[in-house]
This record gives sequence, structure tokens and C-alpha cells, in this order.
Amino acid sequence: MPDPLSEPDLTRHLTVGMRVVLRHRIDGGFTDALGELTAVDAAHLSVETRRGLVLVARHDIVAAKEVPPKPVRRGAPHLAISMTDLQELMVAGMPPLRSTSVGGWLLREASGYTGRANSALPLGDPGLPLPQTLSEVGDWYTGRNQAPLLQVYGPDGFEVSCDAVGRAALEAGWTAFQRTLVLTASVDALTDAAPRNSSMTARVAADLDDDWWFGAAEREQEHRGTAAQIFDLVQDGEYVTMTADGNVVAVGRIAFASAWAGVFSVHVLPAHRRQGIAREVMAVSARRAQTRGIRSMYLQVSRDNEAAVALYRSLGFRIHHEYWYLRAPTQGA
Repeated sequence: MPDPLSEPDLTRHLTVGMRVVLRHRIDGGFTDALGELTAVDAAHLSVETRRGLVLVARHDIVAAKEVPPKPVRRGAPHLAISMTDLQELMVAGMPPLRSTSVGGWLLREASGYTGRANSALPLGDPGLPLPQTLSEVGDWYTGRNQAPLLQVYGPDGFEVSCDAVGRAALEAGWTAFQRTLVLTASVDALTDAAPRNSSMTARVAADLDDDWWFGAAEREQEHRGTAAQIFDLVQDGEYVTMTADGNVVAVGRIAFASAWAGVFSVHVLPAHRRQGIAREVMAVSARRAQTRGIRSMYLQVSRDNEAAVALYRSLGFRIHHEYWYLRAPTQGA
């Protein structure tokens, strides 16, 4: 019988709350336990499956991995995930510095840098009437000297006034702005659509360095201190730096969570644009995801950024859903 102390820990990357699949030995062969990992100890892992709780002995596990949230419809995995599940997992790519919950709403704050890290995200029932919830949201942000922001999401083309949360906010005087697309793609299709550019050198690192910051967008450089704090909170991320003839020409950032990869901070220096370099950043990101066995990728882009949307669509990205921000009325207005 194998010595368990000499065998690698196949579950070291798993944490409670993840959706996982554990392949393990049973009499006569193997089986899989698929569901939420609810408990971990030295001898066992507990998985809440659709058939009930399954207790799996560590020494019986032969393979273990995190899997994406359960699909809600048929079709390509990157399109079958629910809007709420995708919104929730995307938080890991741009985490707030401070947060709290009002029922199923996540309130995020990061010194005002990026709407994604500084807005209330309705992920479920707040447990309060919507007018009272919005008041609580406003109080939380103003108590931190931040403008109260709310993010509402829905299918491509949805109207804020047709969403229950959005309608309540509009009736309370909040103002909608910045329509943003959530795009998703198959990692395999993306790598096929973006062939390797032999004139570029890609460096992928687990940590930030001065070269990456040199290639970052102006707004990220202006908020470097806050951005660096946010990036440090990303539990599993990588930084892409593209060079040509030893000079930095572009950068990007990848965040891995829930068996998905998110792409952020893609920026090509002005003198090197229109040369296919952003396409290469995306290709490198997809290949990194592919090495981890990840099948799906997401990104977020303003709908009015037509050039970027056209690029991403040419690479195989499709609209999964979209969201709007809403800003609370100015006090005393």
C-alpha cells in the first residue's frame, strides 16, 4: 500500500467553498464526487453533491480539480454559466480593498479606483425592501467618503428601467452611466484565432515589476499604489509583458478563479498600436489558461470602445451579458 506521507497532496490547491470534482477509489474501480467542497481535514474532504454529502478519504483520491459553476443552459461552457455566477467569480479578478454585505448584495470599496472595485453588486436577495437597501448602500459609501455606486446587470440590450433593482434606483434619483459588456470565449478557440507572433517576446510572471508598470495604462500608473494593493489581493494571477527588440510594447494581466481565466489591463503603448500586439497579449493569456486545463475566459469592456470590441469579437469572444453603473444623487441636490 502506498505511503500517504510520500505521495503528493492532490488537493493542496482546493479550498472550502470551491466547486470541485474528486476522482477517488471505490470497491471495483473509481468514481467522481462533484459539488461544493464544504469541509477539509487531515484525513477527509467533504463534498456536497446533488445526491447528498460525500465524504472522501484523502488516500483514495487519484485526481482533484476545481470546476466552473454549474451551467444553467445548454451550449458552449463559456455561454452556459449564469450571469450571477459569472459576476460573482469576476470579483476575484478585481477584488475590493474593503467590503461588506447587505444580504445577498456585495458592497465593494477601493479608494475610488475602478467602478468594479467600488460599487454595490446585487448577487441575491438583500433581505430588505429595495428603497431601504439603497439607503444602506448610500450610507456605507458616504461613510467612507466615496460616491455611492451600484452595478446592475442583465442580458445584452437590457434596459435599466426594466430591472427591479435598476428601476428602484432610478426612482430614487440614481443616474445610469457606462454601459459595459461582459465577453466570454472558448480558450481553445481563442488560441486558434490568435497565432503566435514570432517578432514578439512574452514574459509571464507571478509578480509585478517595473517593466510591467512602464507598459501599464496611464490611469493605472496614476493610481499605482491602490492598483498594486488590489492586484496583491488576487489569489491566483499572472502578469504579461510583451517586448520587441528589448523594449516594452504592451502588457496584460490574467486572473484565475473558479476554473475560469479573466483578462485585465490590456494596454499597448501608443507608438506600437495597430500591429496586432493586443491580439498577441490575448493569445499569450489564452495559452496560459490552456496549460491549466481552463476552458473559458472572460473580459469586460465598455460598449462604446468599438475598436476593442471588434478585436475581441474577431478572436471569438461573444456577449454573455452586460451591466450599467448607477450613481446616487448628490446630497443636497
